[in-house]
Amino acid sequence: MENDSKPPPLIQIRSLSKKYLIKKSLFNKEYFYAVYNVSFKLQKSSIVGLVGESGSGKSTIGRLVLKLIQKDTGQILFEGKDIYSLTKEEEKKFRRETSIIFQDPRTSLNPRWKIKDIVEEPLIVHNFPKKERKQLVEKAIIDAGLDTTFLDKYPSQLSGGQRQRVAIARAIVLSPKFIVADEPTSALDVSIQLQIVNLIKKLKEEKNIAFLFISHDINLVGILCDYVVVLYRGEIMEKGDKEAVLKSPKHPYTKLLIASVPLESPKQRKNFKEIPEVFREDIKGACVFYHRCPYAEDICKQKPTVKTLKNQEVYCHFV
Repeated sequence: MENDSKPPPLIQIRSLSKKYLIKKSLFNKEYFYAVYNVSFKLQKSSIVGLVGESGSGKSTIGRLVLKLIQKDTGQILFEGKDIYSLTKEEEKKFRRETSIIFQDPRTSLNPRWKIKDIVEEPLIVHNFPKKERKQLVEKAIIDAGLDTTFLDKYPSQLSGGQRQRVAIARAIVLSPKFIVADEPTSALDVSIQLQIVNLIKKLKEEKNIAFLFISHDINLVGILCDYVVVLYRGEIMEKGDKEAVLKSPKHPYTKLLIASVPLESPKQRKNFKEIPEVFREDIKGACVFYHRCPYAEDICKQKPTVKTLKNQEVYCHFV
């Protein structure tokens, strides 16, 4: 018998949209939708990957979920509570239990502060007693894979990978339940990227932290994530369990993303069937991928409805 008292997902996003005014006249306003009608869930201690090319709305969703920018329509629930209906105390708790790792540690760390001051800042903001702060800062820097000798250094004295570990230490110092990792590896050398991915995986397993991992690199998403959401122009093309989406993609855009990953050996290239990519005029009200889809037909001039399969959902007429 199913348990009705099952706890809600950690994060639940329902029909989320964010638009920006791009043109205004006396009688008309024109908007650009950075995110349109997006819905997905994130369970406790899990990693959901948002993947798509630049401009697909990934970072906007990350900021919306943390309430760093305001939504236009839709709902964002944290542990079953709408983050726009929180009391003052609930808001403080939400801020303490959520955090973000930004893309480029060169710009996200204050160059005039020592590492100990950067990591300690969230503790000061949330009024942690001074006697506790030193121990928590030291623990965070060690958990991020550095030793305490780094605490008296400045960001300019660190490598890119070390700076990103400092950014991770700052994100975990409050022991949050949820972290948005906004392309945390894109500014790093390839040799360092896997180290940061492994660190995120370790933090998830040891500290039960859930992550929203934002990336344009479908390879990294495949290594790290439990669940994948594929975005294009602010809309979901396909979402589901990692194995289902990456090993058996159904949407043409997901197939194109996977096909864009370089193959490992020349032998594989001989058997590789390239997916043709086309470019046609945009049509208002059409599937958002219509202008690039190699399989588009007349029916694609209308928005597709979601097709629900066993382990994935696909927004395409031909599934």
